[in-house]
Amino acid sequence: MAKVLDTYLQWLADGVLDEKLKTIQELASKRILQKDISEVIGVSERTIIKLKKAHPRLNQAFINGDDDLKYKVFDALYQRAVGGDYEESQTIIEETKAGTKKRIVKTKKKVQPDVSAIKYLLLIKFGKEYNERREEIDIMLKRLEKGEEIWTNEYSDEENSGVIRVRKQSKK
Repeated sequence: MAKVLDTYLQWLADGVLDEKLKTIQELASKRILQKDISEVIGVSERTIIKLKKAHPRLNQAFINGDDDLKYKVFDALYQRAVGGDYEESQTIIEETKAGTKKRIVKTKKKVQPDVSAIKYLLLIKFGKEYNERREEIDIMLKRLEKGEEIWTNEYSDEENSGVIRVRKQSKK
């Protein structure tokens, strides 16, 4: 009796596996839902879930798609932070006695860097060094290293159930 191939192995046998994986990665990079991706490639969402567990390459296509999106977004943030030049073109159509004239006007424009994007990138990439509250953080870390302060979570009773209070205790 011949063994029944799962969908992934059938794609491999038919020679369309690479195309399917590329499609999955591309759609995942555009934040298309798994349910919608499964419809595009012609299987049920339940099948996709099973195939992802059984075949690491399929699961990796979803992960790579998410990574692609992350890099595109981070690049857009970088472009916003550093500013840059771009060219706008406008097509102008004029009616004259001789007929219709089409003219393209190109304008070079400059985008100034965005200060909030710069701050965010510096904080994310270089951490505490560029934090606005760096001095406060350094003081707190020194106190913790010396054992001058102990921080505890204090849970309140019935009247404020679910509220967590943080209380600083000085060590003497």
